[in-house]
Amino acid sequence: MFFVIFDVEALFLYAWAVSITESGWLGFIEASIFILVLLVGLFYLVRIGALNWTPERSRRHVAKPSEIIKTKNRHP
Repeated sequence: MFFVIFDVEALFLYAWAVSITESGWLGFIEASIFILVLLVGLFYLVRIGALNWTPERSRRHVAKPSEIIKTKNRHP
């Protein structure tokens, strides 16, 4: 996913940088919108866990605060 996102971004931004004198402010705004859309896509992928490549068995379990309270109040 990183390769696809940043490869496409680099390709289009290189073309924009080469023609920056002809594109002017309108081209700058379009390039900014393009980068913003890619960043939104990246944040979405991070949010849903699509970029998490760690196997399930290797992940550490992080206890929720409610689980900590339940384990502290147990009597033997």
